[in-house]
Amino acid sequence: TDLNFGSDVRPILRKHCMGCHSLKGPAPSYVDLTTYGTDRAPGARAWATAIEEEIMTGRMPPWQADERFDHYANSRRMTQEEVDIIVGWVQGGAPQGPRRNLPAPQGYGGEGWVLGEPDVVVEAPEAFLLPGGEIEGSTTFSVAVEVEDGWVTGLEFQPQNSGVVYRMVAWLHDPSGTDPESLEVEIQVPYDPFRDENEKEPSRMRELPLGPHYLGQWLRGDAPVLFPPEMGRRIRKGSTIEVQVDYRRREMDGYDSEISDRSQLGLFLSQEVDEVDLMIESGTVGTSELELKGKKARKPVEVSFSLPEDARLVGLAPNVSDRLSSLHVKMTYPDGQEDTLLLIEDYDAEVPASFLFSEPLVTPAGSRVSMIGTFDLGDEKRTVETFEMEVLYAINDHLVLPEVIEPRKAPKTSGGMILTGDSFGGGDAVAGGASEALDPRATAHMDHSPLHGGQFFMAPNQYHHLEGTLPVAGRFELYVYDDFKKPLDPRNFAGRVVFEDWDDDKKEWIETDYPMTFGEPGIEHLLAQLPAGLPSSEEPLEFFASVWLAGEQHRFDFYFDALSKPPTAAELAEYASLQAHSHIRPPTVIPETEAEIAAELELRRDVLAELIDQREWLALHLPALEARDLAEVLTELGDSLSARDAGSLRQAAGRLMQAAYDLDRAGDLSDAGRATIVFDRFSAAIETVSALY
Repeated sequence: TDLNFGSDVRPILRKHCMGCHSLKGPAPSYVDLTTYGTDRAPGARAWATAIEEEIMTGRMPPWQADERFDHYANSRRMTQEEVDIIVGWVQGGAPQGPRRNLPAPQGYGGEGWVLGEPDVVVEAPEAFLLPGGEIEGSTTFSVAVEVEDGWVTGLEFQPQNSGVVYRMVAWLHDPSGTDPESLEVEIQVPYDPFRDENEKEPSRMRELPLGPHYLGQWLRGDAPVLFPPEMGRRIRKGSTIEVQVDYRRREMDGYDSEISDRSQLGLFLSQEVDEVDLMIESGTVGTSELELKGKKARKPVEVSFSLPEDARLVGLAPNVSDRLSSLHVKMTYPDGQEDTLLLIEDYDAEVPASFLFSEPLVTPAGSRVSMIGTFDLGDEKRTVETFEMEVLYAINDHLVLPEVIEPRKAPKTSGGMILTGDSFGGGDAVAGGASEALDPRATAHMDHSPLHGGQFFMAPNQYHHLEGTLPVAGRFELYVYDDFKKPLDPRNFAGRVVFEDWDDDKKEWIETDYPMTFGEPGIEHLLAQLPAGLPSSEEPLEFFASVWLAGEQHRFDFYFDALSKPPTAAELAEYASLQAHSHIRPPTVIPETEAEIAAELELRRDVLAELIDQREWLALHLPALEARDLAEVLTELGDSLSARDAGSLRQAAGRLMQAAYDLDRAGDLSDAGRATIVFDRFSAAIETVSALY
């Protein structure tokens, strides 16, 4: 076989198996599938035959959701293709593959975090002891966290003794004595083609409910959670995190020994003020004290929760009794239509799970989420059981985000960003917040360091970028770049420089125009000849450039208190070191045939897999954006395919383009967890394309 562990099998085991079968997972420690293994330290190779048998019989991986409604991002159910790969690998002799992929992946080797180092770590103040002879136990601890107002975008529970920890659940408490917080949100209105595009979007003040707020839970085998892109749970300065840990011994653990555990919770917070656009909230269905008696104990029990506003369902987190025998979760829309969200016909308390939707489910206000369960109570006629579920959802109205860059007070400009020449070497920026443009974790689509020591703007269209310099007295040069700082031909643009002077006699502003010309052939800037006065801090040179960009005229204000200073050789060297973040790249070469494009996409996938494995985050943009270019071409192709396959191709290409963008963003943020999760979507889209050719 040409299948091997490092390239083909390990990614599948990581996705479906390593959450349990790792050194810190709840499965027996001797069944460690994170490594290929050696004679002294057995790994996946030693268990190859057993793996095949467990998968073929359906015993592993354990997942109870009915496959007809299995639309969950954290589903442990393997696809038929994944099963075929593992079976082919085992029957082909279980070859090793690339040596670099033989060690345990990040976070599965017994130490460290799967998603990378969290922004906040919440730890029990002291270890909890489960005495010998006791089968179950529980502890709750609260920790005040030192954070500024922001957003939780992901969380990773790390039980110290995962074989005994059965469930961990976290709640967020607002600062003591605080009032409810109100945030401005933009009301989503139906599209109207006749609406004035300059009309301000309607908005409202949305009051956030006071806590406690449900954050998430961990059940045996659950993976860390990253909320969908642009979604987050609000966290305020002075907040407290409450964590409840439930313990339950298994037969293999024995009952006589004392067990110690000091579990942790890692929180991942938003890194940019505009990273979160949708607020996540939650609602509780059911109760932890459901009383069942008489005939009711033999009939299905139904509890429900109605969504108070338009929302997008993110996930379901059941917390149910061991006596539950079946579970059905359904959605009833305002028009009476019903959809099944989750169905477990034979519930097994030993393999519980949370459920996160692959794509947030758009849900109108007034929709009702119902949980229906049946219980096996034996001979008991009266009992109190746990039957509750947290419903995570994001409200549909988008946050009105603060301006990332606030324009300087003087001069005012329609541009989005100004940088002075001294910011090239890391100096202070003129515009508030712009000094972060050199931060490798920044999410800007390009590096905003001036190449010629001038003042830098991003146009309101979020595409064109301009740099104006005053290299010598009387000579103003204007450079125009595209989205990735590629110089654009100045012959495609027109503009003028305008000086404004106040006329005391006429009591009005007098404008003096200086046209911008193309300059000499081969020169990459527009040129305007100005009065030859030297600018100084006492008499700065102030004017604005009126430039036509993509059919629209924009004003950019310039303020020179000295001549522009070109970057030094050392600064140019520093800039060269930032090229991985600047996104400057050559044009993507597009093959002639669709099959060749599919092959090129597979190459990009392999390169990205290696970069992620080596944690080369700033290098992700090149293969990711090249894959986006290739996928964009595929959206217009498919002539050789059937109508159904052509539709599948276009859908896969669309998913691929979005995943490529998300990979690029995750790389800019050095976000290991999100990069890994997005890569799975990226790879799945490429597999769909490859299967068609």
